[in-house]
Amino acid sequence: MDPITSSPIVRILNEDVRRYHRWSTPSILPGQERVEDFYASDVSISAGFFGTLVDHTGVFGEAERFAAAAQGADRTMFSVHGSSGSNWVVLRMLAMERQDGLVLVARNIHHSMMNAIKAFDLDFRFLPAPYDARFEALLPPSVDDVVSALDRHPEALAVIYTSPTYEGLTGNTEDIVAAVHARSEDCLVFVDEAWGGHLHFHGDLPCSAMAAGADICVQSTHKLAGGLQQTGLIHWREDRVDTELLEEAYREYVTTSPSYGLLASADAAVRALAACGTDLLGESIARTARLKAALRRALPDADLLDDPRWLDAVSRNVSGVDLVKTTLGLSRYALTGYQVAEALVERGIVIEKAGVSTITLITTFQLAEDAVEATVTALRDILDGRQLPGSERQAAPGNPFAGIDDRPVIRPHDAKRLAKSIGHEVQLREAIGKVAAEEVEVYPPGIPLILEGFRVGADAVRYLEQARASGGSIVARDTSLATLRVL
Repeated sequence: MDPITSSPIVRILNEDVRRYHRWSTPSILPGQERVEDFYASDVSISAGFFGTLVDHTGVFGEAERFAAAAQGADRTMFSVHGSSGSNWVVLRMLAMERQDGLVLVARNIHHSMMNAIKAFDLDFRFLPAPYDARFEALLPPSVDDVVSALDRHPEALAVIYTSPTYEGLTGNTEDIVAAVHARSEDCLVFVDEAWGGHLHFHGDLPCSAMAAGADICVQSTHKLAGGLQQTGLIHWREDRVDTELLEEAYREYVTTSPSYGLLASADAAVRALAACGTDLLGESIARTARLKAALRRALPDADLLDDPRWLDAVSRNVSGVDLVKTTLGLSRYALTGYQVAEALVERGIVIEKAGVSTITLITTFQLAEDAVEATVTALRDILDGRQLPGSERQAAPGNPFAGIDDRPVIRPHDAKRLAKSIGHEVQLREAIGKVAAEEVEVYPPGIPLILEGFRVGADAVRYLEQARASGGSIVARDTSLATLRVL
């Protein structure tokens, strides 16, 4: 018998990960109740003496009821598929609601939303999405944009948008809910709150989706609410959401072999935040404030997203900003965000997201006390002497979403089906103006820039080229961007 070889994954997790200051997901609550031995306690649905997840019985039903009460929802279901899987469940429910269903979606929705829309052949229209190039940020839709779209499409089953955004910007959910409910008895407000599982537990943070009256939302517990990777929650109100249909969609999707260790982590995280959220999040908020104050002193040429004047200027779309996130604009420096992120890793620091001219850090619960000083020192060392002369700035990356129609030329479901039969590859620049037969994005943040069934925009192509040249990670059939498949 050959000797057992060493797993590189096991080695990295055991030896390397803990050496880094991680301003990135997951944000793990150090003091939450924990499973003592993951291997010894791993168990399957065969051990049904404590209930089952899909039937909401036993300990699982107990955990769901607690989470719903803690987050201000009527009902909650747990997910081991993160928000990506939860989005599929909710979109499946909407597709079963009506075969010719139409949804209104913000352009900043995650690719899991678009993939579910394609898979279930839902009709959709994009809501307008203002873009701020300095921070490479798509803003949530405004109330007026939602109302205008709903007036054009009163038959819409749902209004769907992301809040908070990857950068931590929250939409005007309370006003959007009021406007939608006033115009439709059936249309749901569905918020992808993957980044907002913690909002409900501290008074200084922006209002959570459930507190703002949303009909349904999904959350990634692992992002900022203390749980292990893959954990998530679906919350909803029963007066407008068809609970029976949602549960049917859940049963269709959820794995029959969920990790009960992950479910335990999500349950324990919710309970810790419900009991001690003000203190635990208060520490993260204070640490973030110290980080930002130190960055302002050390890097006076950098732009911070939570500048009050900027937030006031975008208040039509933005109600607030997450106080445990930090987004830094670097247009005054001769380095890209990707280059800065790479240089930070070499210094033992991992950040959540880099862009062409930005970096984003999240203040995770498990950060060490010296993380702020170490990170500010590293950023100062990396950027020192790289300032552009005078008041010069790098040219801001263009809006990759400019010029995109609110509806496709060919429904993405059909474009995906036709991609193999009549799709063909052309040089990326030659694809401009043609109908795309594949999806392309920069990850993170995971928002598709080129979509099947839509015409390829010149702005999207230029941004993708710039992102790749700057060191960004491209998700596509051809990650070199040499070719693109079109119809």
